[in-house]
Amino acid sequence: MLKAAIVNLMNHFGYSITKKEYTGLSLYDDFPVESLNERRFYNIGAGSFSHPYWTNIDYHTPYYSNVQKHPFINYDLTELTPLPIESNVAEIVYSSHTIEHVSNEAVQNMLREAYRILKPGGYIRLTTPDASLEYDAYRSNDLKFWYWIDWYSRRGTWEKLYKVSLSGASVYQLFLHHFASQLSEIAIDDSPEKKYSDAEIKKILSEYSMEEALNYFTQKCKYNPLHPGNHINWWTADKLISFLKEAGFSECYRSGYGQSKSPPLRDTHFFDNHPQISLFVEAIR
Repeated sequence: MLKAAIVNLMNHFGYSITKKEYTGLSLYDDFPVESLNERRFYNIGAGSFSHPYWTNIDYHTPYYSNVQKHPFINYDLTELTPLPIESNVAEIVYSSHTIEHVSNEAVQNMLREAYRILKPGGYIRLTTPDASLEYDAYRSNDLKFWYWIDWYSRRGTWEKLYKVSLSGASVYQLFLHHFASQLSEIAIDDSPEKKYSDAEIKKILSEYSMEEALNYFTQKCKYNPLHPGNHINWWTADKLISFLKEAGFSECYRSGYGQSKSPPLRDTHFFDNHPQISLFVEAIR
């Protein structure tokens, strides 16, 4: 109300108030003009992302068509093929909340390709749900950790994604659904894989170490192109860094929200969503 009154008052005296759009373009001042013009900054699994210096890489699917509003290189991570990009040209590769949707093999191919296309000294930054945080939330019965329960319930959209109201879901099903979606009883994916009850999940988690239990479940998952939003993988800092090293990166490290060593990647207007649940890992070519 107060904001509207101020705008009306300024308009009355012949002034106009316009919102200045944030760009953050000054963060790219040290990069070659050619890289800026050729958009040699690549976001894999970009979704709705849009930036004048960045090229989106995504896979066309009806599931994500409502957010894929900007031009992108159509690339299917699951086919394990080379990226259609020259070697040693990329300044930065970024991927947020994508690698949990595909297999270890697909992620390893993606990281090898990222290493190939990056210039020496170029950065890769990856964000994904932090399996260690989720495991701790499960062990402490912290239902509030899965904050999107309330988010979907308030919008009345949970029934499009889950078989039951999330307000009644157990910590076992919420935990399982976020790294092995199709095995959870709340999943709307009617794939043939066995659905696990609370008692079965509890038993496996009590008999195995965290990594062994997570692998037990994810090894039973398969990528379903009809439900690409499923999570079929898990990541900790140690696991992801080991994959980066296998791909060729030698300088790999855990980062934090907005804490990249590369100035453009510190711009949280564009990067590092879902900080409450995310793991942030970075490497330099």
